Amino acid sequence: MERRVEDPEMGVTETRRPTDGEAPREQRFERWLAERVRPEDGQIPAFIFSSPEVYQLELERIFARNWLFVAHDGEVPEPGDYVTRRMGEDPVIVVRGEDNEIRVFLNVCRHRGMRLCRADLGNTSHFRCPYHGFTYDNGGHLVGVPFHKEAYGERLDKEQLSLLQARCERYAGLVFATWADAGPSLEQYLGDMRWYLDLLLKRAKMEVVGPPQRWTVDTNWKLPADNFASDAYHTATTHASIAAIGLAPSIGFGKDGYQIRAGNGHGLGLGIGPGPVVPPEVLALYERHLSSEQIDVWRRMQNLHATVFPNLSILMSSATGPQGRRVIHTTVRQWQPLGPDRLEILSWLVVESEADPQWKEMCRRAYILTFGTSGIFEQDDTENWSNITANVRGAIARETLNFNYTMGIGSEEPVTGFEGPGRALGTKFQEANARAFYRRWLDLLLSAD
Repeated sequence: MERRVEDPEMGVTETRRPTDGEAPREQRFERWLAERVRPEDGQIPAFIFSSPEVYQLELERIFARNWLFVAHDGEVPEPGDYVTRRMGEDPVIVVRGEDNEIRVFLNVCRHRGMRLCRADLGNTSHFRCPYHGFTYDNGGHLVGVPFHKEAYGERLDKEQLSLLQARCERYAGLVFATWADAGPSLEQYLGDMRWYLDLLLKRAKMEVVGPPQRWTVDTNWKLPADNFASDAYHTATTHASIAAIGLAPSIGFGKDGYQIRAGNGHGLGLGIGPGPVVPPEVLALYERHLSSEQIDVWRRMQNLHATVFPNLSILMSSATGPQGRRVIHTTVRQWQPLGPDRLEILSWLVVESEADPQWKEMCRRAYILTFGTSGIFEQDDTENWSNITANVRGAIARETLNFNYTMGIGSEEPVTGFEGPGRALGTKFQEANARAFYRRWLDLLLSAD
């Protein structure tokens, strides 16, 4: 099979067929990946953040096979409501049908491959292709073909031309989909991460505030994903201004707490400090929905950053606002790849539906100030990620540089007495979660089945 591939031995890209007796080039590339990427040693080669060949394998073996977040169910509350998203680079429609079920369809007409729905969101009973007019109901069935009898007679079987549909399941208001017909359920896939999703997204009845903020960044999707799973260390330098302007007590605010490995490449950091970050009336709301162990965590939790493998992250951030009052915001965010060196960020603010309007507004303002599209700390992060990606395109960095993920190797004994599941380490200055993330990533890339 002819394929455009990178030759790790020569450092070039070419297209050719393997000769007799030679292993296919893609197999040689996979063997080279297995040799170069050594998560347990904390050695992650720079080329994986810019390689087109690596990216193609990711689309085929990660984004086409795993559960992927596609929407919050609050975005499609009524029959006919839909949003358009991507799973990897495949466009999809997330729609609530007339039967009130949420489904996920490939946003491609079965006739000639035209993008079926070109709006970001809306409400409709039918989707009509702008090319030839093939029309589908919001349950995915082909129900209309212009000049059907004149063009096709009785030869067109509309039942065989329904939209391609992904498996779809929900957890804590999050809608996930996968193209894999078999495999674990969503709850099995999430595993121990469910307890922490409950902590944030089942603490009360939650709602999304408007459509997601969206912006593009010239960076590889793995950099923010591993950052949210593992990297509290950068806060002392990248986000030192948090302390300088009085939003945090010191630049060491990111160290205290736990780093927790939740399996399947999922991971989180949970910051601990004195006293709850929410007022008593809000904490009382949480007590109606969470377990006593989860409430104990909320009484001490200052922040939480997490990644559900591969590209969904969640952040609960707190800061000292005006008049010395603590304020939080919670954002659900997706790192949507657009290529090996470009991504779109989608970011949803979620708030407690039953909370006081003043509290909701404080949360919204805190989000906009810090981690919204133009947030002061969001800009800190995206500058780092885009700069790294630009640097590793160069020949020397790309071929010779290994990123160092060795922090905490040899000191990964879990703590005892922590309330939640997973493997909890007693500091957030750790890279165990990043090593687990890349272990999962590599295992999937090397799995042809």
